[in-house]
Amino acid sequence: MHVTSDTTKATPNVPTSSSLPSCAAWRVAAAHHRDRFAPLARGARVGLLARSAPIRMLVWEAGTRGVDARLEPFAGYGACKADIVLAADDVALDDIRATETARIFDVLRARIRDGDIVCYWLKRRCVLEYRGFDELLDALGFAFMGACR
Repeated sequence: MHVTSDTTKATPNVPTSSSLPSCAAWRVAAAHHRDRFAPLARGARVGLLARSAPIRMLVWEAGTRGVDARLEPFAGYGACKADIVLAADDVALDDIRATETARIFDVLRARIRDGDIVCYWLKRRCVLEYRGFDELLDALGFAFMGACR
């Protein structure tokens, strides 16, 4: 009796972390929009993950020399050490990868508004404000209104 293994066959419709933009493209987008990232405190982190395959997360992290981007394992929202996580569906990720760098925030904002990207704030509002997220959140369509608490 001969047993064959299916481990070499590609599984259709199973997204991988390759559906995320490349780290290089994410760095270029951050550099192009450095005015939105400039107020961020060192160590401030924004993650992007595929909702259909949340195994890896693409991270923008503010550092002393600007914003870096890297791919990290995603072990859950509580363990990811991000301030904000953008969980995108596959259509939104296609749109993000296809857009030009100058329009990345237009696409992110529109997809958040349409519900194709869910934005999770993993820190309290006062912490996000302290860490310099006001302009970035405004660019994503989340304006902090007044001093209401």
